[in-house]
Order: sequence, then C-alpha cells, then structure tokens
Amino acid sequence: MMTDLLLLGAATLAAFAIGSLGLAAADMLSARFPPRSAGAPSPATVRWLPWMRAIWMPSQVRRRWADPALTSRLQMAGVPWEAEDFASLRWMLLWIGAVLAALTIAGRADLVGWFLGAVLVAAAWAGPTTWISLRLERREREIDRSLPDFLDRLSLALEAGLGFEVALRRSAERFPGRLGDELRRLVRQLDRGHPRQQVLEDLAARNPSDDLRAFTAAVRQADRLGTSLAKALRVQSGLLRNRRRRRAQEASRRLPILIVFPLVFFFLPALLIIYLAPPLLHLFLGQ
Repeated sequence: MMTDLLLLGAATLAAFAIGSLGLAAADMLSARFPPRSAGAPSPATVRWLPWMRAIWMPSQVRRRWADPALTSRLQMAGVPWEAEDFASLRWMLLWIGAVLAALTIAGRADLVGWFLGAVLVAAAWAGPTTWISLRLERREREIDRSLPDFLDRLSLALEAGLGFEVALRRSAERFPGRLGDELRRLVRQLDRGHPRQQVLEDLAARNPSDDLRAFTAAVRQADRLGTSLAKALRVQSGLLRNRRRRRAQEASRRLPILIVFPLVFFFLPALLIIYLAPPLLHLFLGQ
C-alpha cells in the first residue's frame, strides 16, 4: 500500500512537471516564433482541416458542441476552422485518449494505472478547449501590450494634418506584431471600398481585446459627432498605459503566490529527503 501511494505521488509530480515544462516551452516558442495573424493561418491548421471534416461523429454531439459561441472564439483565436471542425477534433482526441487509457489500465491494473488512465481521458477532454483559451489569452495580451504605442503614432500623424485613412495607413505600414497584421488587413479592406464603420466592427469582432474595442468605438464616435479624433486618441493612449501598468503591478503581486507551488512540490520534498533520509536510515538499520 505504501509503495502504491509513493508511486501515485511520483506520477502526480511527474504529470505536473511535464505540464509545467510544456507550457513553458510553448510560451518560449511563441515568443521566439510569433504566431501568424487571423488573415494568414498557419499551414498546420490548414493541413489538418480536411482530416477534421472527414471524421464521423454523432449528429447530436455535433449540434451540442458546435455552438455559435465556439465559432466566435475560434475566429478570435485565429484558428481558420468552423465550429463543426473543432467539434470533430474534440471527438477524435476523446476516442484516442479513451483507447490509450484502456491500454494503460490493461497493462497495469493497479492504482497507478487507473490514475494514468484518468489523466489521459481528462487531458483528451480538456486539451482542445485549453488550447483555444491559451491562444485567446496570448492574442489579447499581445494586442493590449502594443496598442498604446500604435495610438501614439496614429495621434501624432493626425495632429500633423493627415486624414484618418492616410494616417492609419502610414502608422500601420511597418508596425510590428499581431496588431500590425490586423491593422494592415483593415487598411486593405478600406482600399477595397468597404465602409469604415463595418471594417472597424469586423476588427473588434475578430480580436479578443477590450482595449481594441474601445479604440474602434472612439473612432466611430468621433466620426458620428465630428469631434477631434487626435485628442481622443491621446487621452485613450494615456488610459491604456495606466491600465497596462496596473496589469503589470497585479502580475508582480501574484508572483509570491505562484512561487509557492514549485516550492511545495519540488524543493520541499528534496529538502525533506536530504535532511530526513540519514536519521531514518540510521533508525531503521540500527547503526
């Protein structure tokens, strides 16, 4: 019984360590190789799309999982799939996780085997939705971080006497990051003759950033009321910078709490083994 409990604790720590290292590696890769914009989907998701559409699943499950809110989340996450395609992916991963769990339990029908099987099924069930949530958070964080700099550049161009569309084109021409890709896509839509109001609404709808929605609302309000857009953008830029500073302060306050988990799960067991192993060995061996 004690051996099973030790193996269960070791498996839990190993799963936690693998998950932490996987998230850290994903963050490092996303920082080193930034993801493409929604207008230029990654080749991997495009190659998976025919396979997702070829997977069979019950119609009731498809209707339940493929809701309109999922379509909006996929668009904001930059995944060029329909809700039915993502539901097919969840269905396929759930079956793969169930098969792997059954093989694991059949190979080792003890407490550790059942625990690993449950972990595989839970990972297959929650993995796709967690992936979408992480993509949404990453896109929102990147846009919110770079939006105040763009507003400063745009307000400076407007104060120099340029019109809104010309200033937007000049400001977004070489602006880096995901926000620059989205703004250049907006400029291309304006060049094709799309109405400005509709283009701004589409920009706010396909991105998960509340700050970007506030920017589009300020532009629409300035067009409707005829007020000075440059002054409004200056004020909004200052507000967004203060909000970004508060977010950084909140993240720094959460660090002491977050560091408790690696201390408890990694450093504390190692210290206990180092300090308690010699007296326990001396006690049990009688030396």
